[in-house]
Formats: sequence, C-alpha cells, structure tokens
Amino acid sequence: MNLKRTLCCFTYLSLSIGSVNLQAQTLQPALQNIREVTSGNMEYSSPVWSPDGQKLLFTDHHNDALYITEIAGNGSVQKIKEGQGIGYKARWTPDSKSVIFYEQQTTVTGSRALVEKSIDVKGGRERVLSEDKSATANRSFSARKSPSLKVYINPETLKLEARVGNGTPWVITPEEGQFYSPLISPDGKKVVVSEGANMYLYSIDGKGKRKNLGVGLPSSWLPDGSGILTFEDESKDGHEISGSELYHIAISNSAKTKLTNTLDRIEMWADVSPDGKKIAFSDEKTGKIYVADLKIKK
Repeated sequence: MNLKRTLCCFTYLSLSIGSVNLQAQTLQPALQNIREVTSGNMEYSSPVWSPDGQKLLFTDHHNDALYITEIAGNGSVQKIKEGQGIGYKARWTPDSKSVIFYEQQTTVTGSRALVEKSIDVKGGRERVLSEDKSATANRSFSARKSPSLKVYINPETLKLEARVGNGTPWVITPEEGQFYSPLISPDGKKVVVSEGANMYLYSIDGKGKRKNLGVGLPSSWLPDGSGILTFEDESKDGHEISGSELYHIAISNSAKTKLTNTLDRIEMWADVSPDGKKIAFSDEKTGKIYVADLKIKK
C-alpha cells in the first residue's frame, strides 16, 4: 500500500531509540491496553476524539473522506462525507453533533474559494460557516477556550500568524523558515509548530523567545497543557514511510518519553481524549485505528 507521506524534509530522517535523547523526568507516561476500534478492510488515518469522548472522527490516507465510529460500539464505521482534501485537520463542534471541514470550490468564473462547512453526524445536513476568496486563504485553527482566536499559516510568507475574529493579524514566528502543522494549547496561549524536522513552542501573543522541542511532528496536547504527543516517522527509501513511533514531551522541561516500540505497526497521528485518560492513533501500515489507556505517574 502507498502510505500517506509527511513533508519530504521529515520522511528522510532515520531514527532509532539510541539516537533519541530521553531525559530524566518526574512524569512517566505509558500506554496500556492497546485495542483496535475499527473493523473491515478499509484503511483509515488521523483520529480525533469528540468533545464528549464517545466517538472518533478520522479520514483516509488521502484525506478524501470523513468517517466516525462509536467508542463503545462494535467497530462499525460510518462514512459521513467524501471530497478531495476534506479530511485534513477536520474537527468536531463543541456539542459533538457535527464535524467542521474545509472544501476547495471553483466558481463558474474560475475563481477559487476556501469554504468552511459543518456537517451533522446524524442526517448529514451541511452549513456554510465561512468563505474566503482571498489569495491568502488557508485553514485556521482555534483553541476550545478561545474560539475567536484564529491561528493559521500565511501561504505567501509561510509564517504562522494569528488574529482575533476579523481583527488585524500579527506574526507569531518572526524567524525565517517554512512553518507548518500548528497545534494550539487548550488555553489558547501557546502553540507548537513545525519548521524543518523540529518542533518549536511559541507564545501566541508573539512575545518572548521560542523553545525548541526537538525532532518530531506534534499531533495533540494533553487537556491540562502539561505536554504534547508527537510521532517520528522514518523512510528507508525516501518515498514510503517504513516506521514510526509515538512520544510524549513534557512542556515544563522538554523531557521526552517513547510510548511505542513496535515492528508490526507504524503509529502516527495520536490524539488525547478530553479526560486525558486515553489516546487514539492510526497504524499507517494497516489503516487500523487503535485506542490505548494513557497512564501518567507523577
């Protein structure tokens, strides 16, 4: 199968446990009771917990569909929408009843627009939330506690920017570079963003110095903001992903813990449940979605 690739600069990395700097730490995260929550022969990726903790949203390896499954169900999967790229960074509404996604549209005159929509999980009713026809249109992200705050990559400068509502934007990342994959903290005050193969922690207000969190791709914050989940993929030929493991990074001291160490799975795109007690992740080798208990001893 052709696995979904991350950015080229990252897939060329060849990592091993011996090359990772695992720091002494007070937190001791670990995964327990790993179990598959999808059934059938379809291949899925990038799970996202619903705010009520009862369902998972995920897409396929090409981000071209939206699926959901009930955690307490029998593993059956419901497709709620398909379309080019709609699965990328799709998210739940706060009431867990709808999913928000972006859709590229072309008008009869040939102009393009980035349309933000929601779709009801039951019934499939769609609503248009916003429409952006500007040259700098891009997906924006917000924190649950600060929904009016929008963080996004400017497609012209490739810098990370923010704005409140329709207010004047400001630059978060003054350094030169190509930034991607921003991840906002639950309180809306910090953001982790990738540049090259490394992850950096910034204050969203754009003040202070950035903090280097090391190599990896960020995928989820813990609900209390104490840490993030990341993954590190590798490629033997520079084209297809041959391996990947999940890690926990403590924000306070950048201490890093390896959570998985398997040869039969390619673990990526982990997401922490709203109560912080479980994670969901995708195996990019088989296309299965797994859930595991997250234990953090203090």
